[in-house]
Amino acid sequence: MHQTNLRAFNFALMFSLALLTAYFTLENTASTTVNIIPGVSGSLPIAALVIISSGIGACGAWLFAGWTARLRGDEIIELEVTKNRIKELEIDLNRMKTKQSNILPFMSFSGEKESYSDQEVA
Repeated sequence: MHQTNLRAFNFALMFSLALLTAYFTLENTASTTVNIIPGVSGSLPIAALVIISSGIGACGAWLFAGWTARLRGDEIIELEVTKNRIKELEIDLNRMKTKQSNILPFMSFSGEKESYSDQEVA
């Protein structure tokens, strides 16, 4: 249901922008001089100039969104690799704790450190 509301809103927004652009083109038919590069110029209607510039801007936004999604995807993959490495290290740590408790059941990691510090002080 939420997706339907967003689609309807998106359609209404795009339809409104299309109507506004059509109205703008009907009202602005006067030509203007466009300097492309120094020494090269042309004459275009203002409405055509606005449509062309908005198209270029939309393409730029589309490319930027694609690039951002690509970077975000790389970060997600890197985060998943890091999480998997952490899980592997936790499994190794638990295996080492189990192995140590089987070999020396009377010593723990914390007790082992305390016993060495007590021997150094004495």
